Amino acid sequence: MNSAKEPAPHALNLWADDQKVATLGYEPLNDRWSLVYDTDWVATPGAFPLSPALPLQPPATGYAVGAVKRFVENLLPEGRALDIAATTYRVSKSNIYALISALGTETTGAFRFWRSDEVPPAVAAKPPREVAREELDHRIAERDEMPLAVWDGKVRMSIAGVQDKLMVYLDRPLGDGGRLFLVEPPLASTHILKPDPARHLTPHLVVNEHFCMSLARRMKLPVAQVSIYRTPRPVLVVRRFDRVVVQGGGQGANAPTVQRLHIIDAAQASDLPESYKYERNLGSGEHVRNIRDGVSFEMLFARVEQTVNKAVARMTLLRWALFQFLIGNSDAHGKNFSFFVRREGLDPAPWYDLVSVVQYPGINHELAMAWGDAFSLNDVRAFQLADFAQRCGVDKNLLKREATRLAKLAVEHAPAQALADDYIEDAERAFAGQLRDFVVAQASRLTQLTGEAARIKP
Repeated sequence: MNSAKEPAPHALNLWADDQKVATLGYEPLNDRWSLVYDTDWVATPGAFPLSPALPLQPPATGYAVGAVKRFVENLLPEGRALDIAATTYRVSKSNIYALISALGTETTGAFRFWRSDEVPPAVAAKPPREVAREELDHRIAERDEMPLAVWDGKVRMSIAGVQDKLMVYLDRPLGDGGRLFLVEPPLASTHILKPDPARHLTPHLVVNEHFCMSLARRMKLPVAQVSIYRTPRPVLVVRRFDRVVVQGGGQGANAPTVQRLHIIDAAQASDLPESYKYERNLGSGEHVRNIRDGVSFEMLFARVEQTVNKAVARMTLLRWALFQFLIGNSDAHGKNFSFFVRREGLDPAPWYDLVSVVQYPGINHELAMAWGDAFSLNDVRAFQLADFAQRCGVDKNLLKREATRLAKLAVEHAPAQALADDYIEDAERAFAGQLRDFVVAQASRLTQLTGEAARIKP
């Protein structure tokens, strides 16, 4: 069902701030989803759709089959976090409607999913719940017994991803004595906390992501703001770029409120389900390795046609791809790049989840998106880079110039980032030095390969 003519058995309303946006219908036995935008929302000058696949004015034949469901499922957590949510609310992991009903009051982007017979509260029912440093440290230590996503009997993670995360409101910068709070409607989170994983396969992951994100910032690339919070365990603090704190917008003369901005990831922009976030969407087994229907560089660059400023978007995507090569992020998949959604089209959002995955020998390093036909960084040569450029509509001389520029910046800034005061333990500083050496070596390799690629004929 693409648009509802009769009321669906179940329905949720979508809200952006204090305005109703649409009604989401669900017919469980046939797994049919529907979406009907509110007429007042459509008439609002600043109104925007959920995604390009779900425009404000639906096609005459209705939305594509499954488009509504695909959009919604991309909002849910993955892996263990999804298991925890399903177990906590006693529903199947495949019951997307039940999960978004439970988790949908604070998802990625602008929209809140709310019961159709209720209106989101304008005033909090009780003061926000503070999370003290000692309590956070205790919860990180005991997460094998009590998952970090569960606080006070409620799942507090409703954003996509596999890592342990906690969404919080930060009343002011941590360096200025800021405090962390769990959020309840109408308050929205402003930051995401990401501690080191409990497993030992990925040591110093907080330092790793902090180094890569901070290196991108030093290089003047568009990236989310990060810092390290010590409980004393290291916790990465990521400032949400889909949230803006507005002073004086809440209850009281100077009380702040948090405005939600709408973003979608590349899987949603491509109208693909979460399971297609890797280019080899069926895996790399012998009989399916040549099936590449998931998000690829070529598909990612095809999203440029949906953007407001195509030249800026294409250059941003090129820089993002080259930076993944520089840091060795083999897991840069379709849900690791996002766009702001405007009525006129998409705009690239700041970068996030930048990690040098190849530092960890115990996990798979197959590339989420191939350079040409190479699914391993070690297999990328000049021909694969020329192939990448041709598939993505990038001039090879532009590829060479931009790669050379970024490589030079990486060599300039990686040593300084390795010496940052954020890394306080000897093991952390040693790991940062390892990252520095890798990036510098990759910069030299990238400069050479793109120079050779520019000379390859089409």
